[in-house]
Amino acid sequence: MSLLQPSPASVASVASVASQGSADLAFGFRHGRTCLARSLVRPPFVVQRAFYLDSLLEDMAFVFLANPTAGIFQGDLQRISIIVGPGARAHVTNQSATKVHTMPESYASQETDLRVEDNAYLEYLPEPLIPFKGARLRQSTRISVAPGGALLFGEATAPGRVARGEVLAYDYLESRMTVCRPNGIPIYHESYRLEPRARDPRSPVILGSAAAPTLGSLLIVTDSVDARGMAAQLGQCARSETDNYPQVSVGTTCLPGDSGVGVKVLGSETQPVKAVLTHLASEARRLITGAPLPLSRKY
Repeated sequence: MSLLQPSPASVASVASVASQGSADLAFGFRHGRTCLARSLVRPPFVVQRAFYLDSLLEDMAFVFLANPTAGIFQGDLQRISIIVGPGARAHVTNQSATKVHTMPESYASQETDLRVEDNAYLEYLPEPLIPFKGARLRQSTRISVAPGGALLFGEATAPGRVARGEVLAYDYLESRMTVCRPNGIPIYHESYRLEPRARDPRSPVILGSAAAPTLGSLLIVTDSVDARGMAAQLGQCARSETDNYPQVSVGTTCLPGDSGVGVKVLGSETQPVKAVLTHLASEARRLITGAPLPLSRKY
C-alpha cells in the first residue's frame, strides 16, 4: 500500500477508451413509494425496472445494475451516478461479481458518485470485485449525504482467480473515496494502491497474512443513529460472526464527527468475508430502518 504517488506501473496512458459505459439513476418518492425517476444507461450497463422485494419496507425500490458482458477490460471507463431524492429509499446492486481482465498496456477506470438527499436512504451493495492476472484498475467514489439521510455502502475485493492459482497476480488496484456534506465540505477520505509485484500486501497492517486474502469494507454514513452506539453494536455482532468464521477478522470505528461507522473485514476466502459483510450490513440496516436485509436470490 502506498500514498498514491505515481509509479512506473500506474502511469500508463490510455490511448483510446475501449468502452464508455455509464449509468445515471435518480430515485424519487411518489404516491407512497420510491420510484425510478431517471434511468439513463449506456452499454455495457442494463437496468430494467424497480422491484419491491421487502415486505417490511414496501416503499423501497430495488434496482439491479446489470453488466451482461464478461467484465471490465483494458481502456474501459465506467461511470455510475445515483441520486436518492428526499424521503426515497433505494437498494442498488449488480447481478454477479465484477471480473477485471488482464491489461497488458494500459488500465481501466470506474467512477461512482452517490448522493443521498434529506431523509433519504440508499443501500449500495455490489457483488465482489475479482481482479485477474495483470489487471490494472483505478476506482474513485464520491459520496454526499444530507442531514437526515443515510447510506449503507459495502464492497469486497477478492485476491484473484484463486482456483487458477492467480492470487494477488494483478498489477495494481487504486481506490479513492471521499465522503462530504452537501455543501462539499469533506468529512472522510480514504485512498490506497495495492501493487503486489512491487510489495506483497500480505502483512498485518495491510491485508493480513492469509495465503489468499480478501478485503471487505462497509461504510455507514448517517446522523440519525448514534455512531458510537452503532459501532458498539456492530462490534458485538462481528465477534459473534467471527466465532462462526474464525478465519475472518473485523474492525469497526466511528467516522470523523460521529458521522457514521466504518468497518473493515479481512479473511482467507471470499465467501466467508461476504457472509460477514452481509450480516453486518443487515444489522446496520436494522438499526437505521428497523428492518434487516431481506433474503436475496440473483439467479
